[in-house]
Amino acid sequence: MAERFVDASDLEPPEPLQVALQAACALRPGERVRVRVPRQPYPLFGLLAERGYTYESVAVRRGEDCVYDVVITRGLPHAP
Repeated sequence: MAERFVDASDLEPPEPLQVALQAACALRPGERVRVRVPRQPYPLFGLLAERGYTYESVAVRRGEDCVYDVVITRGLPHAP
């Protein structure tokens, strides 16, 4: 599965959320994007679920701090 990476960890809110949603909307079925954000994006999770995306959030150490990689996947289309 092809994966793109978008680093939004140095942006101020609400930009990381907006960047993540834009990246998700650009996905084709079966693709995924890894978006790095500065904090756990709880509001993003609900927005992604409402739109049919799956996601996983993983804490990543960056020096003394943590950032989060949110891997967003667009589901495959359902068969009729």
